[in-house]
Amino acid sequence: MSGLGFLLIVVVVTLVGSLIVWLRHRKPTHFMSSVDDFQREMNALGRSPGTTGKGARRPRSDDEPAPDSTDGGR
Repeated sequence: MSGLGFLLIVVVVTLVGSLIVWLRHRKPTHFMSSVDDFQREMNALGRSPGTTGKGARRPRSDDEPAPDSTDGGR
């Protein structure tokens, strides 16, 4: 096989691979895609009820001792 044939095979394989990657990672264009994007962002911003953030109190279990009120409120 000549060098030109090898080069042609490499170019074809590269173009096919690039087309596959582009098709898999392009932005969706159906009519609900913008609504889906917005819903996904709102879900990411919202806190689920089971998570505790900074300053949030987690429920005390029966195993844990009650906080000592003699420590000056710390």
